[in-house]
Amino acid sequence: MFQHIGLFVFSAVFGFGLERVFLSRMLQIKLKAYAIWKVYVSLIELNTGTKGLIFAGLLPTIVFSYWHFPPNFDLAATNGVIHVFEHLSYIISGGLLGASLLAVPRKFKAALLVLGFMTAGMMGSMMLVWPNFYSAYSALQNTEMESALMLFGAIGIVATGSWFLKILDVI
Repeated sequence: MFQHIGLFVFSAVFGFGLERVFLSRMLQIKLKAYAIWKVYVSLIELNTGTKGLIFAGLLPTIVFSYWHFPPNFDLAATNGVIHVFEHLSYIISGGLLGASLLAVPRKFKAALLVLGFMTAGMMGSMMLVWPNFYSAYSALQNTEMESALMLFGAIGIVATGSWFLKILDVI
């Protein structure tokens, strides 16, 4: 499960960097590859119109929800081709998230980050209550994965909680 989070985060960093390269070399790219430029401009327009929330909030939510639904997770764990598609979906959604970070307002960025950590922690604690959440794994593997996910969410909330409250002008 942590490899999925890592794939998502590193592809988001890559997507952000790629977006910065596109912005810094707009004229060169526009002249050399008009089709790619046209797709890129349409993505920017969609991002700007929705404040980046489709690629930064909705798409990652759909991807993570789909693949962490127990039957889908078990299928991806036991079928290599499906597992590759799972990883590709994390890479694509992470890259689109990274590319849309400039369009997302600061308060939304803070809320999305805290919501992501909160969801990870809640999923881990829910899975601890349900011992055989993922049937493809043994009870010991389930417990280790669930505890690690719960701790990941808790550490993330502790690390970002006061910053989140400061961004929202609560403190």
